[in-house]
Amino acid sequence: MPKYSLPSPKQARAKDTVQRLIAATDAALREGGESSVRVQDISASTDISIGSIYHHFKDRDGLIRATLAHNYARVVEADIPAVKNFMTSIASTNELSSRYDEMLEFVTEHFKNQSALERAAIVGTSAGRPLMQAELSKVQHQLNESATEVMQIAAERNMLKPHLNPRAAAMVVLGLLLGRAVAELDSDPVCDEDWAKAALSAAGGLFTGPSHSQRK
Repeated sequence: MPKYSLPSPKQARAKDTVQRLIAATDAALREGGESSVRVQDISASTDISIGSIYHHFKDRDGLIRATLAHNYARVVEADIPAVKNFMTSIASTNELSSRYDEMLEFVTEHFKNQSALERAAIVGTSAGRPLMQAELSKVQHQLNESATEVMQIAAERNMLKPHLNPRAAAMVVLGLLLGRAVAELDSDPVCDEDWAKAALSAAGGLFTGPSHSQRK
C-alpha cells in the first residue's frame, strides 16, 4: 500500500487494521458511492472500533480520501518496480526493440488489473474538494518520482533522446496510461492489445534510434 496516502503504523496488527478498513471502505464505495460509506457500518463489518477508525483516519472523509488515493495508485505503483527492473536489464534501444512482445503483454495485462476509467473517475472526485486534490497530488507526485527513476536509467544509458527531461518523459508515459480512459469511455472502444500497441508506439518516440515498437 502507498505509504504516502495511508497511515503507516509500525506494528503488524495496526497495519492489518488499516488494510481491512481500506478494503471495507472500497467495497462500500463500489456498492453505492460515497454516500454508502458509514463509519458505523465499516466498524461493524470489520469488527474494528469506531475509535480506532478515527485514530487512523481522523474522520469519515479522511477514510474516503485514503481509500480513493490508494485505489488511484495501487496498480501503477505495483507495476513500476517491474518496469524499473526491466529497464535495468536493457543495455540499448536495439535490445529494447527485441523485447517488444514482452512489453506488449505487460501493458495489456496492466489494464486487466484496473481500468484507466476508474482512475480518471477518482481524479474527478477532487473537483471542488481541496483536501482530496491535495491527497491525490501527493500520490501523483510519488508516482511521477518513481517513474522518473525509470527514465533516468534510460537517460544514463543514452536510450532517452538527449533533449528530453527524464521527469517530463515519465509524466508523458503515465499520462498515456491514464489516457486509456478515452478509449474505455467510447461506445465502440478498441481492444486492450490494439491500444497497447498504439501506446507503445507513442512512448517509443521518447527513445533514441528506431522506435522500439516498429513492427514489420
